[in-house]
Amino acid sequence: MKRILYIIFISVLLIPSVLHAQGFLSQIKGKVVDKSSGEPLPGVNIQLIGTYLGTSSDINGEFTLKKIPLKTCSIKFTMIGYKAKEVLDIELELGETVTIPVVELESTVIGLNPVVVTASKQRQDLTVIPHSIAVVPEMELVERTPLRLDDALESVAGVHFIENHINIRGSSGYTRGVGSRVLLVVDEVPMMNSDNNEINWNILPVMDIEQIEVIKGAGSALYGSNALGGVVNVITKSPTDIARLKIRTISGVYTDPPYERWQWTNRTLNYTRNDINFSQSFGNLGVNVAMGYHKSTGFRTDGDFMRFNSSAKLNYRFPDASIVTLYGAYSRDNRSEFIEWQDQHNSLYSSPFYSGAKVKLNSLDAYFTYQKPITAKAGIKLRASFISSLSGDQYGRANDYSPAEGFGSEVKFDWLPHPDHNLTMGTELKIDGGQTKFIGDHRGFTISPYIQDQWQLWRRLTLTLGLRYDEYWLKDSDYGENHLNPKLGINYTPFAGTILRFSGGSGFRAASIFERYLDFKYKLFTAVPNEDLKAETSRSFDLGLHQQITNNWWVDAAVFNNDYFNYIEPVEEIMDDFTLQVQFRNVVRARIRGIELATKGYFWHNHLGFQGNITLMDAEDLNTGETLSYRPEVLSFITPSVRYDPFELQAEYRYASRIDKVMLYEYDQRVAQEVWSFRLYLRLDHFTSILALNNAFNYAYTQLERNLGEIRNVTITCMYEL
Repeated sequence: MKRILYIIFISVLLIPSVLHAQGFLSQIKGKVVDKSSGEPLPGVNIQLIGTYLGTSSDINGEFTLKKIPLKTCSIKFTMIGYKAKEVLDIELELGETVTIPVVELESTVIGLNPVVVTASKQRQDLTVIPHSIAVVPEMELVERTPLRLDDALESVAGVHFIENHINIRGSSGYTRGVGSRVLLVVDEVPMMNSDNNEINWNILPVMDIEQIEVIKGAGSALYGSNALGGVVNVITKSPTDIARLKIRTISGVYTDPPYERWQWTNRTLNYTRNDINFSQSFGNLGVNVAMGYHKSTGFRTDGDFMRFNSSAKLNYRFPDASIVTLYGAYSRDNRSEFIEWQDQHNSLYSSPFYSGAKVKLNSLDAYFTYQKPITAKAGIKLRASFISSLSGDQYGRANDYSPAEGFGSEVKFDWLPHPDHNLTMGTELKIDGGQTKFIGDHRGFTISPYIQDQWQLWRRLTLTLGLRYDEYWLKDSDYGENHLNPKLGINYTPFAGTILRFSGGSGFRAASIFERYLDFKYKLFTAVPNEDLKAETSRSFDLGLHQQITNNWWVDAAVFNNDYFNYIEPVEEIMDDFTLQVQFRNVVRARIRGIELATKGYFWHNHLGFQGNITLMDAEDLNTGETLSYRPEVLSFITPSVRYDPFELQAEYRYASRIDKVMLYEYDQRVAQEVWSFRLYLRLDHFTSILALNNAFNYAYTQLERNLGEIRNVTITCMYEL
């Protein structure tokens, strides 16, 4: 307890006690419109530069910035689909209301400098971020019609999935659904399952997503454990001023498998997905709700599932500009579990030995936040969060599971002590664990003060310095550890449209309760606990270049190197009785390095489009000199398109080179992943229809041993917005 109080005391000292509310004097009014049509633009982000004061435009495009304590100020206007614009040097007088001329925003087909929050836990332009970070806006989500959150990430450079297990630049490989090295946060709130530290991709409806931000490389300096390989931050939608209703329905059918001998049923195999999203504000109270229902027969035996998810967000704005947000999401996933095929000639038949396995997962995730501006240049944010996941009837073992529950809280303070400094600091507390027959009753505690300063040395050069201290210990155990994670970032803009960046830092991930204590047997499979597991740590650096070639075309390149220590990997051994024994162990040293290139652009009056990326990686176990398992050396994603309103034809090519090393069945044939898909769009005022042919050439491949990738299927999507 003394240790906790000491850390909290030190963290509190970071927050200056000398701040007092200033006399708020003036206000600014204005209107924002589309430059081409003159139509008002609702929902434009409006920020008073050099302060934390901001607002958004209403349904008429009008806005009011109140209680401004400055004599001269500048305003920045940003909105997805439009170029950012600044109105500089507005003169104010005591008690004066200034109305500025109408602000015209010019539309663009790609986001030139999107606003992100993941890199620094506050809203910032991409132009000052030192990390390699990818942004997936709502517009792109709509175009790719993802069925789940993980489907929305397949287009991001360096992101690769082995089944449901995410890799960012090869960070995770495949760990049997336990211990992700990528941290999922929803609106900056960690949302990892508290017992196995894994991601539930069914956690929230896709229609609830406004933007996804993917930061690559160690993010432990701000986010702590599980951010060893990167962070995925899902920004959910905020309530709109007027009522908005969005409906999406997807229907799909699977074609015959690539080979006639794989045919296992005469039924028409199909899937459906239905989503709805409603948003409206009632005075100071805003409401946003979303629901989704997803059902499939699967394309192989033991492949059927039924999934449901829902979410709700309530915002209340007080007269003093403080905001209370309450968010909750519930998901249910009932599915059959395909573990491995019968044999290579019967790839869609589940092995009789493992057939009939079922999985149920119910999750409830919620958070509460309170944000209050203390002055124009300082603000505080309080957060409390809860996550609960319950498995049941898994592999025929009913009543062996209890809910795994995690609790979190955070105090975050933002301060602009000087025009050249942007300071973020706070303390986070987290309690994780679970109680089941297979892991016992265990709880892990983490307390973490952190601080970061973004220092603008001069107009074109920004330096970011960060530091986080994590103290972790287990209840009723002598085990404990602490980690100090520094961070250095440099962002330099030598010319307009050119950004050079560098980031370096360290990260760590404490072993999950499952990795440490799992004691489980299912038929010929046995998991053995390892209570001596140490936390894994990393040192990483990233050097990148972002070049804006035209208003509608950019190129990004990066070189990265990640060194890992005490790397935790599942070690699988065939025992004398032919059972498969799995135990998580520390691999002493590993290194993953590579290069990455990405581009996106629109040409010929925006009728032609192209998005593409390629990642080349070398993932090595430095003890043995061998390649780390489940890491392809080459990843690529290419999307050309042709558009002539109201139609657009889009192709998509996903490539992952042949995996050199797997944990099981290493002598089975393995091939590269080469998947082509095609989509035809019809866009009208409030209606969009998409006809898609996925895995168009019915290419047969495996991501995981003896698990065939999804076969060819045809979908039609209809979306309507009121």
